[in-house]
Amino acid sequence: MDEFSSSPLYKDNADWKDVTPIYPSKNEEVAVKIAVTEDFIDAFAYFRAVLIKNEKSPRVMALLEDCIRLNPANYTVWQYRRVCLTELGWDLKKEMRYLDDIIQESSKNYQVWHHRRFIVELMGESAVSDELRFCSEVIREEEKNYHAWQHRQWVVRTFKVPLDDELTFALKMLLIDSRNNSAYNYRYFMLTLHDKTEDKDRINIEINLAKEFIQNIPNNESAWNYLTGLLITNGITSDSNVVSFVEDLYETTPEDKRSPFLLAFIADMMLENIENQTAAEESAERAKKLYKTLQSIDPVRINYYKHQSLLAQTMLIKSQTKVAAK
Repeated sequence: MDEFSSSPLYKDNADWKDVTPIYPSKNEEVAVKIAVTEDFIDAFAYFRAVLIKNEKSPRVMALLEDCIRLNPANYTVWQYRRVCLTELGWDLKKEMRYLDDIIQESSKNYQVWHHRRFIVELMGESAVSDELRFCSEVIREEEKNYHAWQHRQWVVRTFKVPLDDELTFALKMLLIDSRNNSAYNYRYFMLTLHDKTEDKDRINIEINLAKEFIQNIPNNESAWNYLTGLLITNGITSDSNVVSFVEDLYETTPEDKRSPFLLAFIADMMLENIENQTAAEESAERAKKLYKTLQSIDPVRINYYKHQSLLAQTMLIKSQTKVAAK
């Protein structure tokens, strides 16, 4: 009678006696010397062997799970798992539950999100509601998880999820953290996806939303960036209500409390005025004063503000040249 083996290694597992493991050669070990555990060496030696044999079976799926546990970023392992589950007719819901666990442990692993997309494509429309729910859970745990936001974008684009539902989701995330740049980006992505960036009514709603967040937290750089993005097509001075809002905020805020983003926005307004030949000289002078102030209150960007100040003067000269030529 064979003795029972308590070893977790594949080389000691009777179910794998028919497979000859392929260990790294001495040349490979010399070329890339990596400190790895015995179970890592063991599992990947058997993975190499089944890859050569082109074996696709439930035991290989279990082996791949071990390899993923040991190195979740290994592209070849994930790719072979996709080949195996396709040919085996693997239970896709079971695979999704497995991925739920992996992502909870390694939420910033590109390979696991790529694999998840592949499974969702196989499942089709039936997976959408669960995917949106899952993305919400991951994002709530880590509000700026790039992979989760990207995956959600892919889902709504691929399966044409309604605009209002996703705007509501983005708003909920902004109410939790109004500085969440990922939520602003997602909101703008949805507007673009549904061709709403030229819809005046929709854009007015978004502008008012940005203004509300800025009013509450003037140092909210993400809200300022969102406001700029909404206006960029026609120019940031194109909306008189925004101009009034910004100027009122400037006047009603004590000088030592003014946000650098407020000053930078007004300075950009002045540059736009110069370009449009609207009170060009006065706008240039104001822009340069604002950039000088910004150099002192936001020294991290001092070189940028110096450049912008020179740009204001250059734009003024060009503007004056155009006027003289007429």
